[in-house]
Amino acid sequence: MGAVGSPVKVVDSASLSLELTRIADICHGCRRCFSLCPSFEVLFKGLDVPEVDGEADKLPKRVLDDFVDLCYECKLCLPHCPYIPPHRWAVDVPHLVLESRHVRMQETGLELRERLLSNPDALGRMASNVAPMANFMNTLPLARWAMEKTLGVSAKKHLPRFVWQSFTRWFEMRNAPERAAPPVAKVVLFPTCSVEWNRPEIGQAAVAVLEKNAVEVAVAYPLCCGMPLFDVGDVVGADESRRTFVAAMKGWVENGYTIVTPGPSCSLMVKKEYPWLAARSGGLDADTALVAGNTRDLFEFLAELKGKGLLALDFPKAPKSIAYHLPCHLKVQNMGFKSRDILAATGAVVTMVERCSGHDGTWAMKTEYFDESMKVGKKLFDGLAAAEADVIASDCALAGVQIHQGMNVPVKHPIEVLRDAYGLA
Repeated sequence: MGAVGSPVKVVDSASLSLELTRIADICHGCRRCFSLCPSFEVLFKGLDVPEVDGEADKLPKRVLDDFVDLCYECKLCLPHCPYIPPHRWAVDVPHLVLESRHVRMQETGLELRERLLSNPDALGRMASNVAPMANFMNTLPLARWAMEKTLGVSAKKHLPRFVWQSFTRWFEMRNAPERAAPPVAKVVLFPTCSVEWNRPEIGQAAVAVLEKNAVEVAVAYPLCCGMPLFDVGDVVGADESRRTFVAAMKGWVENGYTIVTPGPSCSLMVKKEYPWLAARSGGLDADTALVAGNTRDLFEFLAELKGKGLLALDFPKAPKSIAYHLPCHLKVQNMGFKSRDILAATGAVVTMVERCSGHDGTWAMKTEYFDESMKVGKKLFDGLAAAEADVIASDCALAGVQIHQGMNVPVKHPIEVLRDAYGLA
């Protein structure tokens, strides 16, 4: 085992084992994340058995494998950890988990389930052509049993619904309003794969709210941002997505547009993970830096408008109360609570619940993790229920699926709440 303060570059199984052991040793001496997620629970239990007795280099491989497999990339360990880069110990568990999965993928390849779930565009294009049938099949017990047995997708998990008309197709066909004055800003809306194939109403609400506030809106969806590939360890595939996305979007930025997205995982991916991928591939290039630096979460952008006095504050149909779920991938961007603050500006009483939904990409869909995902989400469900609010909202479309399953209540994106408060529905 190397010294605690000497990070090991992961290139193969041997170096991975050294780095996992190094990180386990540091985490053992800190334990700030002891109750954060199943990964740290299994790690600390493994360290505390008599035969290990806190010596990280005695940890069985199965414990380290479970530590990696139970991580659902919420990244909430980062704001908890005092040793994240640029600290010399460079503890970065989420990226170490990704490197671990990448090493495994190189050695054994990706399972069919991982290949399918990490390609939402292929699934979306295929299912959108037969959306009513695909949605119906996803409700049939026999079909779901077969899916579980063949693919490992839990028969108990509610799945996102598909739509026959994608968001970008809707945008192309709509009758855009004529502008009476120059716009106050220009945005190119990147809708996310969830909005494109499953929840176009989120994108439609975003367009309505932005245009009400005199913002010129264009739409570009070159491809999924690559986060699903990232999560399964296909770092090379995720980097290819980065290159394609950056090439497609840099021209918009150069022409004065801000890239805006309603998906927390996508804004995190473009703003934070694209630079990491670029650096891993040889160095942060100017185009990636340009695109990352000019990308905003949707409510981050709206908060900037409000700060300039450019956001309309007339809300004739605001709800009285809102229970708002703060998604993990917004929290770790360290930009404050923009959605909560804008929702509160409507006059509604907003209760914010900072708990993980447990959905986390495709983790909750997998047979072996579904029950654990609902345990993770229970604290969120209980917190939202305790608010007894008129409306429940989350910026994360997949968290909305999980909340709906856990609580059997409708869940809106904050931009839908804002659209309704403006009376634009």
